[in-house]
Amino acid sequence: MLAHPALALAVLLAAASGCEPGGAAPPDLPVYRGDFAPVDDGAADPAFAALREHLLGVVARRDTAALLALVAPGARVAFDGGRGGADAFRRLWFSGSPPSGAPVWSVLGAVLGAGSVEEDGAFTVPFVSGLWPSDLDPFAHVAVVGQDVPVLDAPGGAPVALVSEIVLPVLAPPLDGWWQVGLPGGAAGFVPTGEAISPVGYRATFWDDGDGLRLQSFLGGD
Repeated sequence: MLAHPALALAVLLAAASGCEPGGAAPPDLPVYRGDFAPVDDGAADPAFAALREHLLGVVARRDTAALLALVAPGARVAFDGGRGGADAFRRLWFSGSPPSGAPVWSVLGAVLGAGSVEEDGAFTVPFVSGLWPSDLDPFAHVAVVGQDVPVLDAPGGAPVALVSEIVLPVLAPPLDGWWQVGLPGGAAGFVPTGEAISPVGYRATFWDDGDGLRLQSFLGGD
């Protein structure tokens, strides 16, 4: 995971909302805003932008051959398996149950759509994994990078707060598609896993190894 120690810890600003977002929340719902705004360095790089667009098409078509063709020979796909390239990628994701419990298409599609960070010619997706503050435990926090994301009192329950671009502590491992998170001031609530990004969730790194930009790592955990 790329480290940016200079990145400041997300500042949590709490305020009372004077409006009713989407008509679904009470007017006194607290709003918590941070400064962990999405970053997409790769959008300004024509080669990476083209690769990402191509890969999103590969994901949409579920084109296994096209995906494996973009995996570099030395790509790292597991922490305990060395650098196995396309063959190791195929064994891990297309033989039996995928390691994440979800197909590679949904996992890769999610990280490709969550911003990017460039450092020394390498592009990391999602951006959260490349810009995580060095003073925050990546296993104990998640980033909610959307705007006015409801935090609920229970999975599928009623909203207790809205959060935007903020890093929050997690109170339990994800369960049935929900993270339990802590809010500033000590309250707790639940957000869907699709709205919160873990810096140690699956992330991918791409760089040009002399044969164009290719997938050099696709890892989850640490």
